[in-house]
Amino acid sequence: WIFSRHIKRQTLGPLKCAATPRKRKRSIIWGVIVLTAVGSGGTLLLSGEKIKWTRFCGSVLKNVNERILTSVIDSDGLCVGLENDWPVYTTVPHHTELSSRVLMYVSDIINFNVNKIWDWLFPWEQSKSDDPWVLLELARSRNFWIRQMGVASLAGKVDWDSYKYRLVAQACDHRTTTALARYPHANDGYFLPQPKLHPSKHSILYDLKEQLSKLPIPPAVNSCIMFYRFISLDHDYLFQRDPLGMEFLTHSYSLPGEDEKKNEQAIEFCLEGIAAYTSNPDYALAFVENHGLSVLQRLLEEIPESWVQIFIVTILSNLSQVSSLLDAIVSTGWINVLRLWSKSSDAALALLALTTLANLDRDWISRDLYQDMVLLHPTQRNSQPFYADVVLVHGLRGGAVRTWRQRDPDADSKPSVISPCWPRDWLAADCPNLRIISIGYTSSLHRWGDTCPYEQEKRTIEGRSRELLKKLQSAGIGSRPIIWIGHSMGGLLIKKILSLGQQESEFSQFTAKTKGVIFYSVPHHGSSVVDVLMYAKYLLFPSVEVQEMHTNSPKLNTLHNEFINYVTENSIPCLSFGENVKTRFGRPLPKILVVPLESSDPGIGKFVSLPDNHINTCKPCSTDDIIYQLTYSFVKNILNQIKR
Repeated sequence: WIFSRHIKRQTLGPLKCAATPRKRKRSIIWGVIVLTAVGSGGTLLLSGEKIKWTRFCGSVLKNVNERILTSVIDSDGLCVGLENDWPVYTTVPHHTELSSRVLMYVSDIINFNVNKIWDWLFPWEQSKSDDPWVLLELARSRNFWIRQMGVASLAGKVDWDSYKYRLVAQACDHRTTTALARYPHANDGYFLPQPKLHPSKHSILYDLKEQLSKLPIPPAVNSCIMFYRFISLDHDYLFQRDPLGMEFLTHSYSLPGEDEKKNEQAIEFCLEGIAAYTSNPDYALAFVENHGLSVLQRLLEEIPESWVQIFIVTILSNLSQVSSLLDAIVSTGWINVLRLWSKSSDAALALLALTTLANLDRDWISRDLYQDMVLLHPTQRNSQPFYADVVLVHGLRGGAVRTWRQRDPDADSKPSVISPCWPRDWLAADCPNLRIISIGYTSSLHRWGDTCPYEQEKRTIEGRSRELLKKLQSAGIGSRPIIWIGHSMGGLLIKKILSLGQQESEFSQFTAKTKGVIFYSVPHHGSSVVDVLMYAKYLLFPSVEVQEMHTNSPKLNTLHNEFINYVTENSIPCLSFGENVKTRFGRPLPKILVVPLESSDPGIGKFVSLPDNHINTCKPCSTDDIIYQLTYSFVKNILNQIKR
């Protein structure tokens, strides 16, 4: 009709098809449905979902196909079933017939379910469901973002009946359980308790020694692993009371509580050995295969003390470095224990537990691993994105958490709230777009305090800096701007890290991404305490770390010159604090100015002299303290520049 009237210019009357608008509308609807079906199938194929081809076979749009085959065509008031009167169907306009034939053809190829296609195209609608099975299906999706949507929806369910939480706890996979543990408000019912253990015939000390004896002997004889193994398994060497063989001078009895202290010390050495072993991935696998996690569970049940908890969470942190051990850790109920510890009032225990959970949670945007360091912020999944890293490095005899505590209150002024870690409590709240990491390492003033006399080369400034560089790379440091904060010897380690970054291309990202440095009482030119120890070095046996920090040390002078050149060439802002009060090391000993002002002043950037001793220069007493105010302003200015 269109061809005859408009092309051949013939005189024709109007097209007699009274029902054309309604049927045209119906054709458009069927066309949209077909396009939706084809688009949904393509979306599923591209999303990587595992869908069997049989789901695409059968009938197109099963629900729609049924409607087509049972639909009626209204022609001159006559309603006829499509299956019973095909000739009547052929009398309808050609475009309607064609669309229907296409639908029937595709219906033999694709098995379509409108509800499922709707859920696949719009998974956020499913995430609003109150059905635990629906949310579990989302959490198991092969699509990363759909999985996160399902986990977040499960974590947000706070008013379910208890049986629903228990159902999810028993049905969800280990990956989902770990992800839920990183949401602070997730219900505790999601996490199953540890399974009950069979009673052991031996003491816990015997079982710990048995675990050490089953682990392979390390190839290096003069190593800390071998040292801890030897002293843990050789009871006579550990507790020999008469090394000169003068047994007649010893008592035939033990003092009250002496046996308990010996047993505790033996357990501590065993845990030191296990912690040293599990820092190696191969030995960590062997420890778990020998049912070491069950032994740790029994130890925690028998001795639920804080020092035991710290050792266990350290071992679990080492095990969390190995991705294949996730199933073993979750199935033995340690996720529930770590979550309970993450809420502990002991800041060190809580932060170590949160760091371990972060290591185990590999199904997240950040897949960084934290070894011998503590993640202070962000410790949860539901946190703001971060644009820079703040790396804290403590000094001699310090700790990853202990060094950065709030200053002990005076007798006159006692604050209502004491912060056990001010970078976590104050700096993270004022600058939430930061990732804050604190590095931990063992150190001592003299060799009498060394827990392990071997591997002294790793205790030098260069040796320790190289070890830290590898761990910082595993934690993703260097992928975004860095702000370094160091106290005492920690500042020297920061300078050595930057020096190695300039000299070796493998670590060049650390110098390229550095945006600022803060020093608290750093002995750039040596320490007066070290000079005192060096005078009596044959009596006090100063440690390797101390020997490198004597006044006017050539190594320190060279290191400082390299740092000055780097900061000057790259216009790196620097903020330094110095002490002005002597520090007391013991009642019989005199007070000593640990780092004089001429040594703590780097000669570049802003320098502030504080009326505090060496220990308190990095411990503000409140958010109004000048130490925190200057630190916060320095970090905030750099963060604003990064955002711009």
